[in-house]
Amino acid sequence: MAFENLLRPGYINRMYMRNRLIVGPMEKSLANLDGSLNRRYIAYARRRAEGGAALIQLESTYVSPEGRGNPYQVGCHGDHVIPALTEMADELHRHGAKLAMELHHGGRQASVTAHHRRPIAPSAIGSTFMDPGSLPREMTLADIRRVIDDFRRAAERCLTAGVDMIHLHGAHGYLLGQFLSPRSNHRTDHYGGPLENRARFALEVLAAVREVVGDQYPIGYRISASEYVEGGLEAEESALFAARLVDAGIDLMDVSGGTYESMSKIFQGPEAPKGGFVAEAALIREAVGDRVPVSVAQRMNDPVFADQVMEQEGFEYVTLARAFHADPDYVRKLIEDRAAEILPCIGCNTCVNLTVARTPAGCSANPLSVHEVSRSTSTKAVAPLRVMVVGGGVAGMHAARFLGLAGHDVTLYERVGRLGGQLHYLRRALADYGTLVDWLELEMVKVGVAVELGRTVEVEDVSAADPDVVIVATGARGGYLWADGSDHTMPLFDIFSALERPTDQWEETVAILGGDHAACVVALYLRRLGVGVHIVASGPSLAADGEFNGLLVEMELDADPGVHVHRETTAELLTGNRVAIQTLGNRSWLEVGAVVIGGRVSRNRLADELLRSDLRAAIHPIGDALRARDLYTAGQEAAEVAEKVNLMLLPTSVRE
Repeated sequence: MAFENLLRPGYINRMYMRNRLIVGPMEKSLANLDGSLNRRYIAYARRRAEGGAALIQLESTYVSPEGRGNPYQVGCHGDHVIPALTEMADELHRHGAKLAMELHHGGRQASVTAHHRRPIAPSAIGSTFMDPGSLPREMTLADIRRVIDDFRRAAERCLTAGVDMIHLHGAHGYLLGQFLSPRSNHRTDHYGGPLENRARFALEVLAAVREVVGDQYPIGYRISASEYVEGGLEAEESALFAARLVDAGIDLMDVSGGTYESMSKIFQGPEAPKGGFVAEAALIREAVGDRVPVSVAQRMNDPVFADQVMEQEGFEYVTLARAFHADPDYVRKLIEDRAAEILPCIGCNTCVNLTVARTPAGCSANPLSVHEVSRSTSTKAVAPLRVMVVGGGVAGMHAARFLGLAGHDVTLYERVGRLGGQLHYLRRALADYGTLVDWLELEMVKVGVAVELGRTVEVEDVSAADPDVVIVATGARGGYLWADGSDHTMPLFDIFSALERPTDQWEETVAILGGDHAACVVALYLRRLGVGVHIVASGPSLAADGEFNGLLVEMELDADPGVHVHRETTAELLTGNRVAIQTLGNRSWLEVGAVVIGGRVSRNRLADELLRSDLRAAIHPIGDALRARDLYTAGQEAAEVAEKVNLMLLPTSVRE
């Protein structure tokens, strides 16, 4: 059997697992404001159960109001959550999956705007990532006893609701990890100092939960094997702690890493290598021996790689969060020998962006993720329409796929000789982006979309074809040079031509004019080639259009000594091999070998001309053909236009 390590059944304590794949906990901003579950969240989890997942962990679930990190986070802090939690458990059981709740307290990483209280922590030491105005209060012994009791009572609610497993969230710099870490725990009582004392709080929480659930009920622990910050927890000490957890009765070690202060480790992007925490998990494996199973998380979404790692390192389970977010049928496709059809997570962290923005955490790869209830794109057409899709980027291919699945007669036109649009270029810098292009290309064949490459479409072509619907997904091109550049000898590139340039032809130093997210991705790409980079950004921050993911990119660029960032700066003149820049009225010069112009401009000419024409076809511009934006928006508008086209076939009375 292919993927034997991933697909064989197993046990955690006495809980049967139909395979070795765990849906990892991932906040999604889907819960009600009172922390309870709702129809939308249950539908999301049910799809992953239908797709074959063995164990579904929902997300970090706060046990105390002041431990909350998001207004739309799942809670287990009151009895009012039990009815919907019971419904969730029943639904997952109906489809053969188990339900785990990851009990959590944010400590100093809780959000004051979510709970409107001052945070509490082992010591009055703020996180450098959080708002400096939310300095935590050091917990008293009474606070410690109360929070331990909150974990205990949350465990009781889980039992009442029929939850199969409890997970304790000791990773990512939350309260359990804050007590363990010498960086955040400066206490001088028996909860601080040596490892034995710093481990006490977590062990007491475990003991309280174990007292509630009994010896035969599975309890897991998620640990940051290393915090990747100065003075923080290191893997060697985490391994010692893991052994103590096993002595105290833990049933599963789930290995992750990082804190909010090393956020790029928690949310590793498409440039990161596979198996982000395999080495750290191997240390935990060695420390606990074969006494309990070990699961490894982070960049394990390639099933071939994951199966090999399990074989080589002896891990019993693999925890996947974003991979299941992208494809709920991940396991089913492995079982049916359809691994090539798995819709890949591309590591773009759009889901994180949206969660941080307190918006339902959709997916750039899968426009239907978290829209399981509200969106229907594949209802079979009673009378198929003839659809022209102009543009073979992500927006165009998603739209063509949805309409092909619905049974419409779809032809996709692409002006160049290959599909992929902007991702064709970006895959040079972010390899995982290319896997989405590859998947969509396969889907064009699978759903019967006719593809015509090397075809430029004008209004006359649309008139001659006489379709019912035209979807304009012509995308965007590189930006404009806003400086005087008439007297220079340097080669100029936009972000796309820069990514196409042979890697051995780059000069020693390059100026990038523009601090948008795509320009910063090019900067990271050039740094991997060893090129020195100057970024000239007109605003106070970099990659702001990338939202939270842009912040991770900005942090990486700021930490790189080979990158010189000129904020609140404009480029005025290019002459010879120099760029004149102005920062708050002060002019200076950069000597560089080449210039990359950031930004993107919508290719909207065809859409404008079609909308002004008198053609009978319904015209729908989507994605960057409307305005240059992001990958997530492209997918969402593709799904929305598919719904609109399907609605065209319904009588007016039904639509209303």
